[in-house]
Amino acid sequence: MTAILNKFSTSLNKHIIAKLNGQTLAAGMTESDVAQLIAKDFSAAAMGYHEHNILQKRTAIMLCQTLSPTGTLLDIGAGPGTDFSVFSKVKQVVTLDIASGMLAKLKENFPQYQAITGDAQCLPLQNNSINAIYSNLALQWCPRFKQAMSEAARVLMPSGTLDMSVVTENSLPELEHLGFKVNRFQAFDDLVAHFDAREWQIKEAKLVPVTVYFEDLKSLLYSIKGVGASVLIDKPLRPVLQLRGRQDWLSLNKKANSLKQARGIPLTYYIAIIRAKRKYSLV
Repeated sequence: MTAILNKFSTSLNKHIIAKLNGQTLAAGMTESDVAQLIAKDFSAAAMGYHEHNILQKRTAIMLCQTLSPTGTLLDIGAGPGTDFSVFSKVKQVVTLDIASGMLAKLKENFPQYQAITGDAQCLPLQNNSINAIYSNLALQWCPRFKQAMSEAARVLMPSGTLDMSVVTENSLPELEHLGFKVNRFQAFDDLVAHFDAREWQIKEAKLVPVTVYFEDLKSLLYSIKGVGASVLIDKPLRPVLQLRGRQDWLSLNKKANSLKQARGIPLTYYIAIIRAKRKYSLV
């Protein structure tokens, strides 16, 4: 049991105590420090990513239902890669991720994709070079979301499209019920407000609750690293790494099982689905 707990603890981004998306960073930590920690954690998760990305698969289906990209497609926060071969009008796929480990896995899966290690808030791409942008559960980690949207507008060609999903506030209430502390994601209305009307025409913006179910607490907690949602035990509880032993773990499991429904232990996310078009002229 100790080995299980220690292995689990390393996946929790336990050092990331920054309140992202415009919140105050922990003392002594810069935005660059936080970005490096996120990149390191996602790189470490690359090999087992597809074992835990239940939510990502659900939101990818939502995005792709009405997706009609052409020309050069940019995938921001690409992770180990998405198969865009169904979109016959896409001629080139450019992928960007902050985690080099994720991109290494992506190149194994999709060697034909161009892979770039970089930050969505400072895209290493030329103006007007992209026809369409896709981003699935990645941009919630941008502390300067408005800057990321301006960068997206800069690299898009006139009338280029953006289709994205983002985790929003009030996600993971079940974890809070169990005594965990989760990152504070931005409110849906605040995300939408970050789209500069001089740059963007929003075609659709909706908030969708998505619940995923797990057989047990361990599989639920392992799924968290798939979206990079760092988890910390709220005081006065001890951090997971300091659980005193088997009895503490069993007590936590018992509390989790009290939430169990017919399909399993639920974990709820509130996902912003935003589709926008870059205006023909940037003022």
